[in-house]
Amino acid sequence: MIDSVVCWKWRPTQPSGPRFFDSSHVNVLRAMVERHLPIPHRFICITDDTDGLDPRIEALPLPPLTFDGLVNPHQHKYDRARSWGSKKYFPSCYRRLWLFSEEAKALGSRVLALDVDLIVTGSLLPLVERKEAFIGWCDERNTKRRVAGGVYLLRTGSRKDVWETFDPETSPQLAAAAGYTGSDQAWMSYKLCPGAATWGRADGLTKITWLKGEPDETTRLVFTSGRDPPWNRDVMRRWPWITKYWTL
Repeated sequence: MIDSVVCWKWRPTQPSGPRFFDSSHVNVLRAMVERHLPIPHRFICITDDTDGLDPRIEALPLPPLTFDGLVNPHQHKYDRARSWGSKKYFPSCYRRLWLFSEEAKALGSRVLALDVDLIVTGSLLPLVERKEAFIGWCDERNTKRRVAGGVYLLRTGSRKDVWETFDPETSPQLAAAAGYTGSDQAWMSYKLCPGAATWGRADGLTKITWLKGEPDETTRLVFTSGRDPPWNRDVMRRWPWITKYWTL
């Protein structure tokens, strides 16, 4: 089982656009988790802005880092055609690698890390009952084995090398050169794959674009695009079932 569910929220340099998260979004995530994880646990938000957070959320300060402004080196294959600059649509989430540090043991011995913009639709118990030191979500369509940063289960302190070997001067380029995309997830994949234990569609994890209708009883987590979060009105019109799950 787990001790904590952990998410992150920090003030963006430009507080607008699809990747802007506020406290109301974290509050809904907590409510969804509470409905689908009926065991005692801490719900923790690591943040630099506690205004508006539900009092049942344990707010912890962002860890002091020297690379907060580190830019994700990955350029999406559509950047040129669609003018999606990496600074705008592919944010730097390297600070989240801190969960692999020795200090993160303060969060509990086992933590479930979740993105704020995912949708919880079913029981999380089968996911947190897994015993591996690390288990992450893998998009089976990828020919190159990798894990995503949007959800993973971690025994804190078990893979400190992910944190301790990260060098902001060289690590992002190493991961990108190896074919991994993203920021924290690229480095995680570089360090943990191909041997990492993973969840897949058979475990109830899916992308919203893979669904042909409303999630069925086997679906547990639905991932939305960072450009199209579940609170976006156009996204809700396209997938009206979202309001059934993404709510307080």
